[in-house]
Amino acid sequence: MASLKPETVVDFFRLVMDAESGNRAQALEDLRFRFGDQWSVTMQNARKVDERPQFVINETDGYCRQVVNHLRQMRPRGRARPVGNGGDLEVAKVLTGIGRHIEVHSDADNAYDTAMEFAVTMGWGYWRVLTDYVADVSFDQDIRVAVLDNPFSVYFDPSSVLPDGSDAKRCLISTMIKKTDFKAQWPNAETSGFEQRGSGDTDPDWETQEDIRIAEYFWIESERQKLVLLSDKSTVWEDALPPEAVLAKEGLAIISERESFRKTVKWAKCTNREVLEEKTLPGRFIPVIPVYGVNVPLDGKRLRMGLVRMARDPQRLVNYWQTSVTETIALAPKAKWMMEEGQDEGHEREWQRANVSTSPVLHYKGVDDSGREMPPPQRIQPEPPPAGAVESAMMASQNLQRVLGMFDPVNLEHTGPKSGEAIHAETGQSEQSNYHYYDNETRSIRHTWRIFLDYAPVIYDTERTLDIMGEDDKPDQVTVNQMKTEDGIEKMHNPITVGMYDVIMDVGPGYNTKRQEAVATLMNLMRTPLGEKIAQVADFAVVRQMDFSGASMIADLLEAANPLAKLDEDSDVPPKAQLMIKSLQNQLQQAMQQIQMLSDKDRAEMQRLSVREQGETTREHLRQTAKAHDIDSRERATLHDVQTRALSAQNVEEIKGLVHLLMHRLNAGPEIAAAQAGEAQTV
Repeated sequence: MASLKPETVVDFFRLVMDAESGNRAQALEDLRFRFGDQWSVTMQNARKVDERPQFVINETDGYCRQVVNHLRQMRPRGRARPVGNGGDLEVAKVLTGIGRHIEVHSDADNAYDTAMEFAVTMGWGYWRVLTDYVADVSFDQDIRVAVLDNPFSVYFDPSSVLPDGSDAKRCLISTMIKKTDFKAQWPNAETSGFEQRGSGDTDPDWETQEDIRIAEYFWIESERQKLVLLSDKSTVWEDALPPEAVLAKEGLAIISERESFRKTVKWAKCTNREVLEEKTLPGRFIPVIPVYGVNVPLDGKRLRMGLVRMARDPQRLVNYWQTSVTETIALAPKAKWMMEEGQDEGHEREWQRANVSTSPVLHYKGVDDSGREMPPPQRIQPEPPPAGAVESAMMASQNLQRVLGMFDPVNLEHTGPKSGEAIHAETGQSEQSNYHYYDNETRSIRHTWRIFLDYAPVIYDTERTLDIMGEDDKPDQVTVNQMKTEDGIEKMHNPITVGMYDVIMDVGPGYNTKRQEAVATLMNLMRTPLGEKIAQVADFAVVRQMDFSGASMIADLLEAANPLAKLDEDSDVPPKAQLMIKSLQNQLQQAMQQIQMLSDKDRAEMQRLSVREQGETTREHLRQTAKAHDIDSRERATLHDVQTRALSAQNVEEIKGLVHLLMHRLNAGPEIAAAQAGEAQTV
């Protein structure tokens, strides 16, 4: 049996309409005004009767787009942080990656941008957080951010005063579905739709014979209960408190207790007559998030408006005076020609079309019938547009800039050339005038992240591998609620169901913009003496910031070769201490290399000296050998000469003896012959 009655939803709708009917009527006019419906009905009717022009020089839309596009470039990014009760820094990083994956996977940018378009235009917009099954055949659910493209279909708690809507207790969303789908989902329900509608929620397209309107209703129920504080600083509701024996076994004791309120978020889908569905949602907040432009209390109600509200009158003046100037010029008589009578004789057609023809030549009769020369025809210049109307048109455009606080830098007074810093300062002047839009978007996205953190322990309550998104927008996967045994003790790894976490916001340019600015800054630093030190310890980080094909691969190679980059994320040693240790190790390694280099140099010098000494010894030996050889050669030559002279003298003496002997024999030859002859005769 459903606890909600349809009458409760109808009563809430009437309460919202009583509080917001004025805002809704003005917002609808703002929306139409921005997109071109800028002439009042009275002026339109009067000009249509007189067939007078009514131009729309829509400068307002350009200013709105300027604000919205600046917000798109400066997307706030949420980050989880532990705040106690078992919160862990590493688990906070996992929750941050889960939240960023939720935004990317559900195209949350579209939801944020759509809401901001409406907030800038008329004063408020919405998006919502919901859950959906991962696939038709899966029981696992994921968290999603959904767009609400018609803020007039949302009826938010009029008692909510916080800029992010976190204090809302009730909310209603009116939607349309096909009657065939309605009967398929609720075959026993009456086809009587939710008939109540407010301004902006009465489009005829929503009133068809094939569609039916239903309402989603959110509300928070508060139940008084006792909150118990345990000795480990954790808190638990009294009805969920374990028995004393279990507490004693775990070494826990009750420290304190107090009365509090336990909030439960409820959701129902209903028609005008009956409740179709009803269930309990996770978390503490209504999962519909508003984002406001200007939201101030006035005369007992909330006044909400955007950029267009105060721009209406200046924009209407721009349209009026621009139309007036154009109308004056259009109605002014066309430029006429003054000539003597008969000068166009034979060229009448040519002169009749002179104001509309593109012919570069006009022929005329130069003499009259009597032969007198006539001067050429002269053009009579028409009256210029009234100077007052032109000046009023320019003043109206300047007034529009003053009202919006957004000035064209061209119109600002300055002398001489302007630096980049000066141009940035002029641009920042306009941004500061509308910074409250960015600030309000940051608050709303922060509240969205709080809803993520409330939903995560309920939706991801079992061991499961989830996709996450890193700081550098690189996708990754992580297993949560995983039981592991370490040193014989079973322990849960990445327990996102335990602990309390809050959100802090990173504001400013998005990651890609920051990366481009970082590259420019690093390139400037690399040209300084500091750049050499950066290149030694963080060369891979510099390359990783660059956006070109292959940058990541080069950065990975440099990181692998850099000992300071090899940090152990699972180590108990803090990263800073690891960096110091790595730095000391690197310095020691460099010192050892220097010692080795010095040793190598010493050995090389000693070897060089040894080779030099050996060379000198060899050369000296060669010199001594050569010298001894020369002495021996000279002694041998001298001895040879003596021996030769002695032998020659002996030979000479022997020859002399032989000659003497021969001469003696020659002289004694006759005597011997006579003697021999005598002896023969004797015989």
